[in-house]
Amino acid sequence: MKWFRYFIFSILAASGLAAVNVSQKSEQAIPKFPLRISPNGRHITDNNGVPFLMVADVAWQMLRKLGYNDAVHYMDTRKSQSFNTFLVQLLPALPNQRNFNKTLPFQDNDISKPNKLYFDYFDKIIAAAKERNLVVGIVVSRKSWNAIFDAQNVEVWKDYGTYVGKHFAKYSNVIWIVSEEEYQTAAQFEAIADGIRSVSEGQILASLSTCSPTSVNDSSKVRSDLKFIIPDSTVTPAEYAALANWQKNSAEAALRPFLIANSEFPKEITDQSVLIRNQAYQSIMSAAAGFCHMSTIKNFNPTWKVNIDKDGAEYIHELVKILKGIPWEYMQPENVSELLPDSADKAEIGIVSLSNKKMSMLYLPESRPVRLNLNYLNGKDFGAVWYSPRTGRRWTGGDFKATPEAVVQPPDSQPGWDWILLIGAKR
Repeated sequence: MKWFRYFIFSILAASGLAAVNVSQKSEQAIPKFPLRISPNGRHITDNNGVPFLMVADVAWQMLRKLGYNDAVHYMDTRKSQSFNTFLVQLLPALPNQRNFNKTLPFQDNDISKPNKLYFDYFDKIIAAAKERNLVVGIVVSRKSWNAIFDAQNVEVWKDYGTYVGKHFAKYSNVIWIVSEEEYQTAAQFEAIADGIRSVSEGQILASLSTCSPTSVNDSSKVRSDLKFIIPDSTVTPAEYAALANWQKNSAEAALRPFLIANSEFPKEITDQSVLIRNQAYQSIMSAAAGFCHMSTIKNFNPTWKVNIDKDGAEYIHELVKILKGIPWEYMQPENVSELLPDSADKAEIGIVSLSNKKMSMLYLPESRPVRLNLNYLNGKDFGAVWYSPRTGRRWTGGDFKATPEAVVQPPDSQPGWDWILLIGAKR
C-alpha cells in the first residue's frame, strides 16, 4: 500500500526522522551480531545500530529434555513463527539432574569444577541457532541452585562466570542472563556478571526477575544492560497489569530496556492465546523493547510438538508484521495521556507516541468506538490506520481535523477483538 508508506514517511520526515526507509524496514533484515543497547537506552539494536525488536521464547529445559535434532525442530518452528530469540537455563532444574546426554554440569556439585562435556553439548545448539540468525539467551544462575552457589565465595562465583563466558565467547548470537532475585546477594550477581564481562567482548548482559520490583534504585551496584521479568505462577493478570505499568514508568526514566513475559494462566483456561496476545501488546506498549513469550513449551513435556503452534505463538508473526511497519523504536510510552479524554479509556488503552507528538499508536483490548483529543497532537490534519492483531491486516481509518472530540471506530465490531490504531499528522 503505497499510500501507507508515504503516510508513515511524511510523518517521519516532519519529525526529523526521514532517514528511516519504511519499505526496507518492513522486511525481515538479517541482524548483525552481537546485539547492543541503543544510545537512548530504550531498545536493542544489532551491531550496525539497526533497531532489533526482540521477540523471545522461554525454552528453559531445552538442554535437559531435547536431543540435537529436536532442538533444531524447535528452532525451525519458532523461526517460522517470527521469533528471533529463545532463552535457555544453562543448568538443570535441580543440582542432581543431567543434560540430555546424561552429563552433570559439575563434578560433585562443585561449581569450581565445571564438566566440559556438559557445556560442549550446548555449543552445537548455539551454532545451529546462529545459522538461523536466532539469538540465544543463556541463563547462567537459578533459584533451585541457590544452596550450591551460596556455599561458595566471590572468587568462585567470578570464576564460574569467566568459565561459561569464555566457553561460549566465540558465538556472537549470545546474550547473557544472570538471575537477580531477593534471595540472592548483590555480591553473587556482581561476581558472576564481572566474570562474564571479562571475556564476553561487549555482549549484552541481562538480569532476570520473576516478579515486579517494588522500587527502582539506580544507584545499586547490581546493574545490567537489559532486564527480563518473567512472572512465576503466582502472578495474576491484575498483577501483570501493575507490573507492565511499573515497566512503563521505568522505560520513561530511560534506565534500561525491559522485556516482560506473559503470565502463567490457570490450567483450566484451555485456550490462552487471546490472553497471551493481549499481554504481548501490553508489554510492547509499555516498553517498546520487545516481548517474551512463555508457554508450556518451556518444560518440553511429551506434547510439546503439538502445543508449539498454540498458546499465543500463532499470533507472533502478526505482531512482528505490524510492528515492522511502524516506527516503534522512536515511540515512547505515555503514562497519562491527554489524547484520551475518557478516564475509562485511559485505564484500558495503551499509548506510545513520537516525542514531537505528531504520531501515536494505541492498543485497544476490545472493539468499540473511542474518543480522541486530537488537539493534544501536533498538527491540523490527521490520518488513521487500523491493524488487526489477530490477522495482521490493516485498514484506512479515515481523515480527521484537529478537534477535542474525534470519534474513531474499529473497522469490525466483533466482540473480543482487539485493535491497533495508528494516528498521525499529515503534511
